[in-house]
Amino acid sequence: MPGAFARALVALNLRQEKVSSDGQQMEITFRQAPTLFWGTVQLLWGFALIHYIFYGWFVVGVAYVFREFFMSSTPAKALMAVTIILYLPSFFDGSEKKLGRPWDALRTHPIWGLSQSYFPARLKRTVQLNPSKKYVFGWHPHGILILSRIHVYGGVWEKLFPGIPFRVLGASPMFFVPGCREICLWFGAVDAGRKTAENVLRNNMSVAVYPGGSREIFSTDPNSSITTVVLNKRKGFVKLAVKESAELVPVFVFGEKKCYKRLNVPVKIRDWLLKNLKIPLIIFWGRFLTWYPFMAEQTVVFGEPIETGNVDVNSEDEINQLHAKYVDAVIKLFETHKKDAGYGEEEKLVVV
Repeated sequence: MPGAFARALVALNLRQEKVSSDGQQMEITFRQAPTLFWGTVQLLWGFALIHYIFYGWFVVGVAYVFREFFMSSTPAKALMAVTIILYLPSFFDGSEKKLGRPWDALRTHPIWGLSQSYFPARLKRTVQLNPSKKYVFGWHPHGILILSRIHVYGGVWEKLFPGIPFRVLGASPMFFVPGCREICLWFGAVDAGRKTAENVLRNNMSVAVYPGGSREIFSTDPNSSITTVVLNKRKGFVKLAVKESAELVPVFVFGEKKCYKRLNVPVKIRDWLLKNLKIPLIIFWGRFLTWYPFMAEQTVVFGEPIETGNVDVNSEDEINQLHAKYVDAVIKLFETHKKDAGYGEEEKLVVV
């Protein structure tokens, strides 16, 4: 049955690919689910997926009910104890600070076509990358939930960048929540610490980073014609690329800001939580007042790589020059592709 389901998804032909005559540029587009049945499957799949961060708490709730009603029996106590004992080694194995624990069969499954066709998504590669090199992909903007990351699942990344394995740098708290931790690891995420990123690159893999981080969440406003990118003081990823002989690739996501409505909490409370607990507190909602996003076409554009080989990582001036070159590349990417991505002339990019 699972194989038949996968074949049915492939037969839907939700994804179309177009490559330029010289093989450098590639565009992958998705069309929306064509029937009510697949639209319903898409809704159920997407709704369950987007709330993955709550899975661990759901399990805790089930465990609490189990304890209240069944823990009086010895077999039930033994089952609970065994379950916890079996899980703990996985929770404390430090996979997030190594090379992760990817489940490639799930990450490349055709079911992701349902998620990508929901928005629908479009991905544009402006130049072919060299599989013998390593890259640091800087994604902008962060958005509220980084929905754009799902657009490279389902084998899309392998089509765009064959022979270039990668890991995504994720916020540390995501790996502290059971359930959420596993999903992040399965999809190729690792802890965003410097040593982890260095380890990934030293193992001949590329990394995807979100330089704007949690700060950028609060500038995500669907009603504003201004897209704010927090980048001027974010130079760690540039130094990382130089130190590990990787090239920098700017990535811009159009439409990410339109997926949710939001209501920000008071700035003082928000900043204290972010600084001390690394928790970006923001009140937001999508369809049905849940985290299920509104339908908003997303276009992800991958820019040309920026060489770093001649830059001295110990020279502040050279790092600043390279960083400035990267910022200019992000701005150019936005201005060059915004019309094609459905943004009007009133849309502006502000780098802070």
